[in-house]
Amino acid sequence: MILVAVIFITLTSSADQFGSHNTFDEPTILPVDEAFALTVVREKDQVTLLWQIQPGHYLYRHRIMVTGPDHLGKPNIPVGIERNDEYFGDVEVYYEALQVDVPIVNIEALKDLAIIVEYQGCADRGICYPPQKRHYTL
Repeated sequence: MILVAVIFITLTSSADQFGSHNTFDEPTILPVDEAFALTVVREKDQVTLLWQIQPGHYLYRHRIMVTGPDHLGKPNIPVGIERNDEYFGDVEVYYEALQVDVPIVNIEALKDLAIIVEYQGCADRGICYPPQKRHYTL
């Protein structure tokens, strides 16, 4: 009589705060600041917001808000890509990168500029990040 032993090996890796990742290329959930890396720069007459958006992720146009003192003008948010979203219905979204320019009016009266940037995005695989709120002093 011949006995055959079968050994099953499970490959795992350490889990992080957003879930696990294994050697079988199961996707992980990126931290929000990695999925939507935001750079804010003040120039002479405007504030520029630049998001670098990781592949498989998108930002909602209707969830982008910039608030601050009366010295800020209306943000110039470009037209996005139309998408039917299971949570919000018909929306505009941005993939890869997004630049939003916000004019500064009455520049001479303004030394430090405190602004609040709010945004929200999701991953194509159906996971949405909570709304984000960032404070900047420029």
